[in-house]
Amino acid sequence: MRTSAATFFALIWTSSSPASECPSFAGRECEFTGHLVNRISPGPPNYESVTSGDKPVTRWYLQLPWPACFDEYRHLTRLQLSLEPQEVDRYRQFLGQEIRVRGTLEEGVPGRHTTSLVVNVSSLVRLGRRE
Repeated sequence: MRTSAATFFALIWTSSSPASECPSFAGRECEFTGHLVNRISPGPPNYESVTSGDKPVTRWYLQLPWPACFDEYRHLTRLQLSLEPQEVDRYRQFLGQEIRVRGTLEEGVPGRHTTSLVVNVSSLVRLGRRE
């Protein structure tokens, strides 16, 4: 299912929208534009502190150009991307650049995810080229 531009803009709301006006994300494929970034965060065993011995885990995100909301999740400015290791290798060259991501949203799992909602990526493309 391809999301039209009108649907895309209907899905992204400013942070001033009342919670009751935030659209549902269940069962929808969404398309987002933003910048690809990664961050190191604590992993196993405790998911609390890399300096205290937790394994450093690099996670990949879409940094949104403005806040979005879905259901009860408001003020979302970054979405974690669910990527396979081979996709990480392929998309590494896009770090810091503007991208378009298409996929379905699901709730983040504490420890495994660091954002409330996660994008199960079906498509990721770079927009424009830096000279």
